[in-house]
Amino acid sequence: MILGYVDVQDRIYDLNFATLRLRVRIEAGPSASESRVAFSQVAGEGATSYRVIGEADVTAEAAMDHDGHRIPLLRAVQGHLYRHEAGLLFFASPGKRDLEDPGFFLVKLRAMPSAVRFFFEDQEGREMISIPNDEILRREKEGDGITVYVSAASVALPKEKIAYAIRFAPEARVGPVLASEAAPPRR
Repeated sequence: MILGYVDVQDRIYDLNFATLRLRVRIEAGPSASESRVAFSQVAGEGATSYRVIGEADVTAEAAMDHDGHRIPLLRAVQGHLYRHEAGLLFFASPGKRDLEDPGFFLVKLRAMPSAVRFFFEDQEGREMISIPNDEILRREKEGDGITVYVSAASVALPKEKIAYAIRFAPEARVGPVLASEAAPPRR
């Protein structure tokens, strides 16, 4: 899973604004209903794309779930959710950002405030979440939304019950997107 940022040139950054040397973009297909999510290295090599199966305007929030106790990671933010053949992709698109605290991730940034403002204003930066299908543990209805629990094995200590809890709302929009299943890849 990737919790991070993406800029106007489709480059992906981690939560400390370090580049992951990856790009992600939505590519138009032959028809309007055949969009694809494309991941590639910044150098343009190794591109992989997946057919978009469903999409919706939603609100997302994220937390770290420690055996039922949640620690917030992402304040609720509006954006667009894509369900593609290999997983889920969310891009934030808030209507307005706080000039003093423009990010929605609840992490202490190690960048100068002017650099953070430059990223969000001039580079049109926004938050993103990418969840591969094989890291999804389960989905649960929660209030007016659906929470997707994602493996956090890479950051957990041995025997620690920990997962990311990514909540998408409203359920009326999220449900059909999450229910759509990927068809077998075309050969």
